[in-house]
Amino acid sequence: MEPVENLAKMLNPSLSNEQRIVIANRQLENLIEHFDRKADKAKRWFHIYKYSSIVLVGATSVIASLELILKDQFPLWLLPVVSAGATIVVAFLGASNAQRLWVNSKTTGQRLVVERFLFNQKAGKYKKLMEDAERIRLFSEQMIQIWNEGHGKWEQTVNEG
Repeated sequence: MEPVENLAKMLNPSLSNEQRIVIANRQLENLIEHFDRKADKAKRWFHIYKYSSIVLVGATSVIASLELILKDQFPLWLLPVVSAGATIVVAFLGASNAQRLWVNSKTTGQRLVVERFLFNQKAGKYKKLMEDAERIRLFSEQMIQIWNEGHGKWEQTVNEG
């Protein structure tokens, strides 16, 4: 469920402020998990591309040396295949923007964690707000803003790839 839809539940006038706080914290936890999953996926692909390229470039050097040493006994097709594989993996590393997606998602998740901490501790921008209704409103606005910015950065990074 999208954050806006879930937070809309908080508009129900029959809910107490405590119930609204629970809903807001639950939705924030969902958003944090969402950005953590995105970060983990991007990190995994970044490492796959990075380490595969290292291995394939190293294998290219070894195969080139073995071709010189073993001459007629070594399959001549192997060097072009491994070399092409290295080129493809390096191209995917650059085109996927996996590292930027990973960092952007992790940063957004951390911003959400900080916002939750400030809200629950009644600190920072929430410190001067005496009424829970005001705190909840500001918290909801901040949560949506951070989510929107994080999603926007993700879209931008994907479109640049």
